[in-house]
Amino acid sequence: MASRTSKAVPVFNTSVKTLQEVVKLGKSEELSNRQLFARLQVDPKTVDRLDMLRLGSEKQGRFERKKWFRYEEPEVKLPHVSFFAGAQVVSSFPHESLPEVGIVGRSNVGKSTLVNQLCGSSAARVSDKPGLTQQINFYTADNDFHLVDMPGYGFAYAKEDAQKHWLPLIESYIRERKTLRRVLVLLDARHGIKANDREFMALLDRTHTKYQLILTKCDLVHRIDLAKRHLLVSQEVDKARNCIPRVMMLSAKHGAGLNELRKEILHTCSLGQKYLGTHKKKEAIAQAEYFEQLKVYKDTARAKKRRHTLLLSQLSLTLARSRATTRGIALGRNYSAQIGAAATAASPLPNTLQQKWESAHAKNPAFAVERDLPTPKNRKREIGLFMVFATITWGAGSIIAFNYQRMTSTPVTAALFTARHNDEVRETLGSQLNFTSSFPWISGDISHLKGFVEVEFDVVGDKGLPGRLVLKSRRTGKQNGEWKTTEFYIAMADGRKIDCGE
Repeated sequence: MASRTSKAVPVFNTSVKTLQEVVKLGKSEELSNRQLFARLQVDPKTVDRLDMLRLGSEKQGRFERKKWFRYEEPEVKLPHVSFFAGAQVVSSFPHESLPEVGIVGRSNVGKSTLVNQLCGSSAARVSDKPGLTQQINFYTADNDFHLVDMPGYGFAYAKEDAQKHWLPLIESYIRERKTLRRVLVLLDARHGIKANDREFMALLDRTHTKYQLILTKCDLVHRIDLAKRHLLVSQEVDKARNCIPRVMMLSAKHGAGLNELRKEILHTCSLGQKYLGTHKKKEAIAQAEYFEQLKVYKDTARAKKRRHTLLLSQLSLTLARSRATTRGIALGRNYSAQIGAAATAASPLPNTLQQKWESAHAKNPAFAVERDLPTPKNRKREIGLFMVFATITWGAGSIIAFNYQRMTSTPVTAALFTARHNDEVRETLGSQLNFTSSFPWISGDISHLKGFVEVEFDVVGDKGLPGRLVLKSRRTGKQNGEWKTTEFYIAMADGRKIDCGE
């Protein structure tokens, strides 16, 4: 059965039995695992909670309205974590002094990354290659508890002898450790529970060890699929003897769900009163504010949807009526023209034409009225106004772009920098000399090709006195010749000129 499941859906690892138990099938129905997964019905409350905690990816439509608010979750901080000890054999285990929380899972599921993200440190080494952790690492959290990072099971870039040694070492630790409060079993949210995970869960059940399942890498799964995965894993958790019924979800990359796991660890180690304090009250206030804004968002979304539906229905009805009226007028003109021609020729009307006319006149009297068809609207004036508007917009944009280019050019910035360091300018205007506005108008022109710079712009110092900086410079020779400044001064409002040259 396992081989058939892997061939049908390579990335789908939830057991077929669990799927068939959740999805109600008819007697003659035979569906694949992927079809069974698509039929799963999730609880809307679970999806709303995932949305609140920003867990799972979500593709937003092009015209879908974005939320203007978010759940500001109160942060929970764990004590500072540092490396305490490493053990490759049972005799190297440290003394049992503090409560311990173990972290285990398949290779490359994110155990060491989770240790760093939980405590905001870089004590644990991380790598993209599976199998970097090859011993049981103990991390102490301010002498309050220990986080224990165990080697991963499954595929790893390590020697086979070393991998065969890991599982007995982990089993010895789980069996003999009396201070072990709980084991966190990490599962990849994209795959769910695999065969190796079930074997390790069976080991924990045999040793009567409390453990809890954590779905990681939730940012790589669509929100609806994540809710379905959570449902399937929860169904299997109910069958386990020593597993905590609450299945947690998190994303170490984005930090979503980490606060929930921090609170769980603190309560497991009996440290809730010491570190959480008034957190429950803050969390209740934040959730109340979020749900209030969510209610407003949903109400306005429903009203907007109803309004759009009404407008679309009215528009379609108007178009249908317009087409029917136009067609009816055209038919009426055609029939009356044929009747008039027949009467002029003093010849009787054909029965078919007479019948058509009578039936059309009985259904719609407007057919017998001579009315002109609607003439198309003259668009020349509108096109001309649009061209004028586009020309004005293009011209204004070009002027603004050229002025910005002059404002950020080397001569202007160098002149302003030089004037700032002039003693007389600093004494008169102040030590800080700047443009009068964030986007000033630069008069004159700059041409490196022709070899001249003639610019003027308004400046103001920190003393509040305005002035106008004038710079005129020309190139004496050809393109590589020297530049000679002829005028460089600041004209004050009272008529004075402050020479800024050397």
